[in-house]
Amino acid sequence: MADIIVDRSDRGTSTGVVLGVVLVGIAVIVALFFVAGGTGRFMSGSGTPAQTNVNVPAQSQPQSAPNITIPRQIDVNINQQPAPAAAPAQPAANP
Repeated sequence: MADIIVDRSDRGTSTGVVLGVVLVGIAVIVALFFVAGGTGRFMSGSGTPAQTNVNVPAQSQPQSAPNITIPRQIDVNINQQPAPAAAPAQPAANP
């Protein structure tokens, strides 16, 4: 008798598992959306948006710019000779 060897691979199984998990996840999200009320949870019974109180801080007065005066012409003399250094003062004699 001859032995029969069947070589079977499980290719594509992981793709099916991932696809199944994604589909179940989408179904759960859709179910939670409908259980939580969907977009209707933001509206009152009459179909108008529900009143929402939002505390907005009061607007302060804009600050004025600082008052800076700039002279029209600035005289810069770069060829000026340096001033001679002052001689150090002599110490006072103690009597």
